[in-house]
Amino acid sequence: MKKVLIIIVSIFLCSFVSSGQKVGYLNTQTILTQVPEYNSAVQTLEKLSDQYKQYIEKEKAKIDQAYAKYQSERAFLGESARQVKENEIITMERNLQAKQKEYFGENGVMAKKSEQLLNPIKAKVDNAIRKVAQKGGYSLIIDLSVVQGVAYYNEAEDLSLEVIRNL
Repeated sequence: MKKVLIIIVSIFLCSFVSSGQKVGYLNTQTILTQVPEYNSAVQTLEKLSDQYKQYIEKEKAKIDQAYAKYQSERAFLGESARQVKENEIITMERNLQAKQKEYFGENGVMAKKSEQLLNPIKAKVDNAIRKVAQKGGYSLIIDLSVVQGVAYYNEAEDLSLEVIRNL
């Protein structure tokens, strides 16, 4: 699959170059690390993530403790009491999984907070890239942080610093 992608990108680039189109590249990761708001947002997200992870770990420890207690008492419990304890532990595990999904799931708190904090910054970077492209007459700008398989690039064509200046 990577080879096919590389071939397609190469053909695409060759057609642009042969028709006199101007091509450049940049690395959005390099650009984003130079944006103070981005670094602040990442720190905020890391703190929030750490808080949720600590909560999850505490709850997991409670479940482990409840399971260990159940294992030690199991021989002394009747069938119905064992069933009740097992159901309690299963319920605790399901609640923990639900919390993990709530915090770290695809539409979870972390995903929403990430969108809230990072999307405006990414839009700002996209606008700066468009300005550089229009000002420099570029018909194609490749983001090296996204495209894999780039075998060579001329550092003179790196537009990252110019985009940073435009921010």
